[in-house]
Amino acid sequence: MRYCDVTAEMAAKEGEGDKSLAFWQQAHQEFFEREGSFAPDMLLVFEEFELVEVL
Repeated sequence: MRYCDVTAEMAAKEGEGDKSLAFWQQAHQEFFEREGSFAPDMLLVFEEFELVEVL
């Protein structure tokens, strides 16, 4: 999916900072700018995991 399409719900699930979309966008934009690869339409991988059993 594209960076610009990340939703507030998705950002909250990542659990960083105050869990807001604004925090997520700022932190990730800063990271990718340091790496020299930020663009608002850049592609990202979003994975969500589900706990199925506790051993």
